Amino acid sequence: MTSNKRVRVAAVMVVILSGISFWILNNNREGTIRKELFDFAVEDTSSITKIFMVNMNGKKVTLEKIKPGYWQVNEKYKARVDAMKNLLVCIKELEVKNPVAKSAIETISKQLATTSTKVEIYQNDKLAKVYYVGGDTQNGDGTFMLLSDPETGENSTMPFVMFIPGFNGFLSVRYFLEEDIWRDRSVFSFYPDQISSISVDYTLHPDSGFSISISDNFKISIADKKGKNFSYFDTLKAKQYISYFSNIQFEALVTEIRPTLKDSVLSKPAVHIIKLKDREGKTHSIKTFSKPIVNAEIIDETTGKKRTEDLDRMYALINDDKDFVLIQFFTFGKLFQIPQYFTTPTSLDQAVGVKK
Repeated sequence: MTSNKRVRVAAVMVVILSGISFWILNNNREGTIRKELFDFAVEDTSSITKIFMVNMNGKKVTLEKIKPGYWQVNEKYKARVDAMKNLLVCIKELEVKNPVAKSAIETISKQLATTSTKVEIYQNDKLAKVYYVGGDTQNGDGTFMLLSDPETGENSTMPFVMFIPGFNGFLSVRYFLEEDIWRDRSVFSFYPDQISSISVDYTLHPDSGFSISISDNFKISIADKKGKNFSYFDTLKAKQYISYFSNIQFEALVTEIRPTLKDSVLSKPAVHIIKLKDREGKTHSIKTFSKPIVNAEIIDETTGKKRTEDLDRMYALINDDKDFVLIQFFTFGKLFQIPQYFTTPTSLDQAVGVKK
């Protein structure tokens, strides 16, 4: 046999042996672990219309898609975009890291039966996937999960360690059940062309308030609290100020605050009252209140006296005064302007002598 023939024969044998090896490995995997036992992922997450989750203590949450990009929590609130994205990515990219060792199957199965979160995923309003999310592995490289047949309700007998390739972290934290945490935290979420007017009132300093009106063709006018329009204002500052209302969020819902403390906070006048009217005529408002300082030993550097108010955070009422929340000056401070902010020319305007 010539050397060329030997090379061709060897190449053919490599291909044949590779094919046989792949067939053997693939069939061994399918023969040992049936696909339906580890088929957790949902490839087409755009078809998911509802996700229901409940733990063994009866705590539950329902997430429903109202329209693309808009999910609702328990038929009441808009869901956080970032949290929904993390959950849907997890649902799509779930993969088996390894089966639970035979010696640990009984232990992990008992844990899943008593401490897991049941997840029901609906595609086009039909129950398509059911599985249980348990605890995380000790080394932090995966999360224990168990599949269930959505038609019969029969649970698999084999739990798996699940993970997302390229992601280092626990998956169980993405399946949380707290309604307050699922809620979108937006106070104002409007683009400039969605805003009709904005008013800012300072309860203790009425003369510092102002109002901004935006016409349909985006002509801006600013008036003081007596209704007198400004003859001059910096239009760039006004447009920038209006743009701030596109993404203003509270820090947290104050759901566990002591009732006496809440009553004490709200018994005092609001510091700021901001109202935004959208193009559909609906008014969205927030009332802010001073937050008593936690550490009463802090000395104010300006006055030399003990500080009584938190300089970083405030309390606020939103959603028609229904929700009591915590807000940060870092986020809201840019909204607390006074008329002089708009009437003082920028340094660039002063340099070139621009007149409005």
